[in-house]
Amino acid sequence: MQKWIWHNKQDIAYITVPSWQERGVNMLFSSRKGGVSLGPFSSLNLGLHVGDEKDRVEENRRRVLALLGTSPDQAVCCEQVHGNEVALVGREHRGRGVFDYATAIAGCDAMVTAEPDLYLITFYADCISLYFYDPVRKAIGLAHSGWKGTISGIAAETIRKMQEAFKSSPSHLEVFIGPGIGKCCFEISPDLAVRVERELGHLGDLLEERDNAFYWDLKETNRRLLIESGIKPENIIVCDLCTACCSEYFFSYRRDKGLTGRMAAVIGMRK
Repeated sequence: MQKWIWHNKQDIAYITVPSWQERGVNMLFSSRKGGVSLGPFSSLNLGLHVGDEKDRVEENRRRVLALLGTSPDQAVCCEQVHGNEVALVGREHRGRGVFDYATAIAGCDAMVTAEPDLYLITFYADCISLYFYDPVRKAIGLAHSGWKGTISGIAAETIRKMQEAFKSSPSHLEVFIGPGIGKCCFEISPDLAVRVERELGHLGDLLEERDNAFYWDLKETNRRLLIESGIKPENIIVCDLCTACCSEYFFSYRRDKGLTGRMAAVIGMRK
């Protein structure tokens, strides 16, 4: 049975996980529908760093956060440098990166918190979003996992940070793997294929060869890395939607050759 669903509210289409919402975790993954941006950023672009008009992005962010009953000044963003650094954030970080990209939490691609009513936001146009929820310790995390973050173990680093900061047990953690580019579309170079086999081959077959080209399943890679780090398979929910295929609903850096908007992953806990 599918455990994630589409919602449409105030003309904004977005994805959420009902079982998390029912337990006090406000979370969503946005689509490209329901905003005020124009041109290649039409219409719900949430990225400040892509060339869109700042006031339009701010309005889009306000609309998305309003869906969860919150506002931009209760949120925090990280720089997203395609690495594996994880930041522990708290109330003092509210507003960082939300109104000005330069103020985002520097040098990291993931954030964790146990602070209620603090919303973590990361941005996407093909990379994989990893949402973490600890129902025992009442903590959450959010990681941006492109191919570089995947191969450098950002999934494991986020789990490690939650263990360190909140004494989270991997066996209790639940994870949602959001929309992202699928194996159907993620063609990689022969050199990268060799590296994937060398560094991740112990996880099993992650590549498919078609027409003398290699295609990498990033979502399945992250799923197996999560299990390797102690997450129970039954505690992982995977959204099978490919951002490159679904042009009606998603921006895609690869499909749109770089000139495109960004979706957002958002997560926070109600008091």
